[in-house]
Amino acid sequence: MAKIFYPDFFNDVFGPIMQPGSSGGFAGPARIGNVARHLINEEPQKVVFSLQHEDIGRFKSLGNFMTDRGYLGGVQGFATDDKRLFDAHRLAQEKKLSYEFRLDDGNFGYFRAVKINVYGESSQGELIGASVGGGMIRIYEAYGYKLNWQADTFGTLVIGTDTDLDNLVSKYIEKFGDHVVEHRIVTNADDREALFIETDIDISDVDDILAGGAGQTVHLPAVLPVVTTKAKRKQLFTTVEEWRQVASDRGISFLQAAIEYEKDASGWSEEEIWAFFTKIRDIFDKQIHSLEELDYDAEDTPTLPIYGKLWKKYLDGGKVISDSLTRHILTHAYATNAKVPGFKIVPGPMGTGGGYLYSALDAVREDRGFSRERELEALVIAAALGALAYTHTNASGDRGCIGESGVCNAMAAGAIAYLITPDDPLVDVGIAVERAASMALQANMGLVCDPIPGGLEFPCITRTLRAAVTAPMYAEMALIGIDPLIPYHECLQAMERHYKLTPPERLCGSDCGTCTTPAAQKCKQFLTDLMADNLKYDAV
Repeated sequence: MAKIFYPDFFNDVFGPIMQPGSSGGFAGPARIGNVARHLINEEPQKVVFSLQHEDIGRFKSLGNFMTDRGYLGGVQGFATDDKRLFDAHRLAQEKKLSYEFRLDDGNFGYFRAVKINVYGESSQGELIGASVGGGMIRIYEAYGYKLNWQADTFGTLVIGTDTDLDNLVSKYIEKFGDHVVEHRIVTNADDREALFIETDIDISDVDDILAGGAGQTVHLPAVLPVVTTKAKRKQLFTTVEEWRQVASDRGISFLQAAIEYEKDASGWSEEEIWAFFTKIRDIFDKQIHSLEELDYDAEDTPTLPIYGKLWKKYLDGGKVISDSLTRHILTHAYATNAKVPGFKIVPGPMGTGGGYLYSALDAVREDRGFSRERELEALVIAAALGALAYTHTNASGDRGCIGESGVCNAMAAGAIAYLITPDDPLVDVGIAVERAASMALQANMGLVCDPIPGGLEFPCITRTLRAAVTAPMYAEMALIGIDPLIPYHECLQAMERHYKLTPPERLCGSDCGTCTTPAAQKCKQFLTDLMADNLKYDAV
């Protein structure tokens, strides 16, 4: 029974809906923490977060993306969109939850993994997992058993039972039928066997299969909005060329072919898909106008000044040199960068990427008079381009900044190309979308992901603002017939090859790019000092 798993618009691309921050560094850890919370059937009294020794650089910069608050808030049951995540340390201390962030003496055998040990009054549990980019996670082990699970289903782990495991599988299928998506025998380091069942519904309240028998049943939550089901169909297309061909073969529009992709992936109706895109757009709207809504009365923090306040003061001075569209995009983008708590965001692909993408898209719409309906359609196009990015590579900082601001730039350029293509185009809309996305990605090839710990958003802000501002340029280049020669998917494949040929520490982290400068070393020490009081708390 093989589960079908491929990139989805709302799991991988525009997701998760979250509080402002990094999708991989904040939302992903919150999701892992939430899974860890379910290892025991009682309130946690103590939790230990261990990073492997080879990740000493990440340990020293835990606070840079609020990763510590993500893990700790998740264990307290805070979802990715819960404002309480920002106060995770204070709230844990108020409820007498002891916690510790530590660097392990060894490694766990998984890339950038964390080990979480959760202790209750009468039980304890352990998992090893990792945030793998874009808010997606992978749980490698639970209670020592190797799961390799994406939390895209509800997981049931049956351990320590004397019942024949094949017989147990039959009982689960008999009781839950087609809700059982996949099942497999899993082992631990001692070659002991357990059963792992994946379902598309939460069965924790009705699972009585082990009732009265020996063993333990652990129910783990699905954390993605689109839960994988047995009805999921094969991926409709993997390149823009195939996307155009699907539209041609079926006699449907380029846009409708993208909707059909998501229908096959999620099993959702067309109405549900459009409703979710509308929900996402509404979140983007509030995000890009957040500073205006607050009349620019937002508080600077030790790690993030509100640069939008400086921009507003500059605009009010009346001596701006940029054109009106650029000013419009930047006004939205500075609000996106402000990351105001309480104003939810949607990644695309990185945490604030969706906001930067939408900063450009909405500014073009407003300045040039396009409809809100056409703008919503353009978001669908962006989502499909993002899904293709995740098909051929991992659109995350692990691949360098091209995996974040680069893919964001490509999605925005393609979306704007769709938005502005006229009814009698010089270039077919599907070709224009691909060319715009390809040009944007080519311009970002080779960029490393080097956020300076304690570096006040640098160099990230320089790249995200550039991604937003240049997206209309690539769209217009495509619209007038300029051919970038290399198809979008081949650019993505080149990005993946570059990743495989480059040592990871030279592509992403605190040991590459601008992070190697003497000034950055001082910023790192500032962040280390800032984090010192948040590494451990013992409840009295």
